[in-house]
Amino acid sequence: MSPDEVFERVGNVPYMRLSQGRMFHDFITSNRLRTGLELGFLHGVSTAYIAAALDEVDGSCLTAIGSTTARDRVPNIEHILGLAGLSRLVKIYYEPTSFNWRLMRLLEEDRFESFDFCYINVAHSWYDAGLAFSLAERLVNPGGWVVFNDLSYTFRESRQRNEPRIKRMPEDEKSLPQVERVFTLLAESNPYFGSYRRLGRFGFAQKRAAIWSQPERGQHAVEIAISKAADRARCDPEFREGLLLSPGDVISSLTGKPAEEFKNLRFVETDSLAPQSSTTAVSGEVTIYLERPAWVRTIGEAELQRMLDD
Repeated sequence: MSPDEVFERVGNVPYMRLSQGRMFHDFITSNRLRTGLELGFLHGVSTAYIAAALDEVDGSCLTAIGSTTARDRVPNIEHILGLAGLSRLVKIYYEPTSFNWRLMRLLEEDRFESFDFCYINVAHSWYDAGLAFSLAERLVNPGGWVVFNDLSYTFRESRQRNEPRIKRMPEDEKSLPQVERVFTLLAESNPYFGSYRRLGRFGFAQKRAAIWSQPERGQHAVEIAISKAADRARCDPEFREGLLLSPGDVISSLTGKPAEEFKNLRFVETDSLAPQSSTTAVSGEVTIYLERPAWVRTIGEAELQRMLDD
């Protein structure tokens, strides 16, 4: 379905204009994007334009995440998608607090690097848009895109400027275009992204590297297992003894990998209360230092003197 056909069905319902719908159509079809995330959708007009473009490239699904208050909009997203005949292409989630909560759930479901693009539509603060980009970086495929809306938006010039929560904001938070700051400081400075474009109110950034793939995370799982082993060793004497005597076998039991892979690990006890950096010898042996165990209680000078007096 073309953008013009979508417009004929949904009309001038805010907040995406036909010209913007055409741009998104070209963006999706020319890059052959098939799966997407939309964060915030208000009435769902942008959702309809995006879903129509995905349909042209045989896209599997658009996941749209919005506020529970969006259900009460007239018209709402479900009505708009129904008018456009695109309901089958969109999975809708309503979140009471933030779409970022649903992104957390997607990561818990191991959806790392499984979307071709993420459109950060309704996030105007450094806090919301910044976290959304950080999470989207993990969810978008290599070669996929993150798109920002409202780069120049400020709370001072917004329709909500007279709301109490906006009035309570510090002056610089009201006057600074926070989405633009996210695009500049988090996206454009990210060495794993490129192909940056600023087209009117929209910012585009393309992910270049598979930094959250299963193989990459699998290698990092060893580091996580070592950290968990060190944590457990602080409160489990038997486990601590096993880690000190046979670290390869213990780490193997935590990761499912052969003990041979961990033959270069060595755990050493210290009297420190805080973590210490591991060290690597010329031979390649890695020494990991364990903090003082939780069951060891230090005795202060005053208490020691009382014990001696008794």
